[in-house]
Amino acid sequence: MNKQITLTAILACICSLGNAQWQQLGGYSANGNASSMIVINDTMIVSSTGNVYDMTPGLFTSTNHGVTWSVKNTNLGTGASPLITDGGYLYAGTWGQGVYLSSDKGNTWIVKNNGLPSSFPVLDLIKNNTDLYVCGTGGIFHSTDNATTWENISLAGTVQATSVIATGDTIISGIVSQTVAGVYKSNNNGAIWTLIDPATGLIDTRIRKFGLDYHTIFAASDGDMGTGNVYVSTDNGNSWTAGNGLNDQGHNYPQKFIAFNGTVFLATANGVYKSNDYGLNWMNTGCINAMSLAIIGDTLFAGTGYHGIWKRRLSEIIGSIEDIKENRRLAAYPNPSSDKINIRFMKYSPVENTVVSIYNIQGELRSQQPLKKDITELDISGLEKGVYVVKLISNKATEVTMFVKK
Repeated sequence: MNKQITLTAILACICSLGNAQWQQLGGYSANGNASSMIVINDTMIVSSTGNVYDMTPGLFTSTNHGVTWSVKNTNLGTGASPLITDGGYLYAGTWGQGVYLSSDKGNTWIVKNNGLPSSFPVLDLIKNNTDLYVCGTGGIFHSTDNATTWENISLAGTVQATSVIATGDTIISGIVSQTVAGVYKSNNNGAIWTLIDPATGLIDTRIRKFGLDYHTIFAASDGDMGTGNVYVSTDNGNSWTAGNGLNDQGHNYPQKFIAFNGTVFLATANGVYKSNDYGLNWMNTGCINAMSLAIIGDTLFAGTGYHGIWKRRLSEIIGSIEDIKENRRLAAYPNPSSDKINIRFMKYSPVENTVVSIYNIQGELRSQQPLKKDITELDISGLEKGVYVVKLISNKATEVTMFVKK
């Protein structure tokens, strides 16, 4: 007991020192890891999977943004992680008991393991349109009927699949097989898997967590078995760009990606990192030992290991839209956009020979034209989906910003 109190006190102290403007939610009193968190119609649902001293799992809900919490009595065994939602359904992956489904925000659960291995330890669970994918120790499985049945789509010889992401017809997974560990891709729903060549830019073989925002894929490697870096792909995994700010951070243990209005967040053991340029550069915002993330309104919530749930206003982290427009000399909006963007050059009035150029993330020029006004509308309907760099060169300055074509 004394060891538990001492460890909790040390971690809480470290968290407060490292969190700065993060505030702890006083009403959440679970002892375990807040390992998964999701929001359904402003109801926060948090899964605690226990810790080394108290392995009692639990499910907790709040309808007032974390001020007070209710405990759910569940039959989820070792706890639910991850949690995902699809309309009125809530799905839970468990460690050793497969997949469960709830249609009443976690009050009752039904086991959904038809086709899964016995005592299946789930490491990741995602939804892509109407399809579900689950992976863990034992392989990767696919369902097209709300988890009623599962089909094994694993690479032959798979021992463990650590994480999975799916977009369109593409599935990407970090796989440990009987002979090799690597990141594999399938374009035909698992019928054929191809090892992603490091020459594409993805040099880490152990990817712990994938994320997806529109058609941009993020792949986070584990610092214990790789660089700890984040890699970004805008072409369904055909090519990758390594980010900056997360490599060589030691035991980063990436857990969860979440995006908000062009800013991407990643929960890690070293804190919650943010990127304002779709994964190319990362900055630590604090909140040590972060495991889960959720957003309600202007508030970012972070569930942690051992020391509860913390919150911080998004406007403190990324600034308000007005602040961003005021501080940036060059702005591209709306962002993301599917057809047109406005380019605004705010620091100086445009002069002759001011040129605006658009490059893809690989550095290839996609369009170029003179900028004649303070605000110029550009047609981007002909561009492929992905992240683009806008570069403006004038007689007085060179400015760069980014946007996403969705």
